[in-house]
Amino acid sequence: MNLIEIKGVMKQYHAKTALNGIDISIGKQDSITVFGPNGAGKTTLLKIISGIMSPTAGNTYYNKKKYSDSDMRKEVFYLGHKTSLYNALTVGENMDFICRLFSINHRAESVRKILKEHGLWERRRDPVNELSQGMKRRLALAKGFITDPKLFILDEPFTGLDLRWRTSILAKIKEISTQGKAIIISTHLVEEGFALAKRVAFLHKGKFLFIKKKEEVKIEEIYRLFDSMGETVK
Repeated sequence: MNLIEIKGVMKQYHAKTALNGIDISIGKQDSITVFGPNGAGKTTLLKIISGIMSPTAGNTYYNKKKYSDSDMRKEVFYLGHKTSLYNALTVGENMDFICRLFSINHRAESVRKILKEHGLWERRRDPVNELSQGMKRRLALAKGFITDPKLFILDEPFTGLDLRWRTSILAKIKEISTQGKAIIISTHLVEEGFALAKRVAFLHKGKFLFIKKKEEVKIEEIYRLFDSMGETVK
């Protein structure tokens, strides 16, 4: 059964068409990686899937209900390019706030565990504005992990992370996938994105070139597509 269904979605910004007739479904235990060059429409797509942006045309459904009639706001976690942290609050206060918002039990224990897991426990009393960009990214991801949503929507989740933490976050997302959660991410890190996927999509100029099961796509094909568009990826 599909958790998300996007049908005939278009998005226009004045005279520019960012998405042009997008159809995609996300199953309850799906894991989709969306590749594509800069300007392809990936961020716009993920914002529409998350419900924080409305399409110009088309329909969006969560559990077979229109977004406006569904409970998706409580059950979907979106992380975009901005971390959406409260910079004046401490690391611990940011986590406590999200726990209260989502009525998470055993808050202190849960926060301690996840902050230690992401190397932030020693910084729990520090204001967020004193953290590095990589630490802010890890904290933003920790907020999502602790809420235990049904769907993770992650736009370039590895941005600002060094190799150690990139590997750690990759392992955490893989773990989440084995727990029956749905995941859709966009990334320019081909190896990491491919490793996470059950399905692979490639977006170009607001349209999908393909959406395929991972076993139907070779990773070299992804590299060739980026190369043909003049974009260097890792």
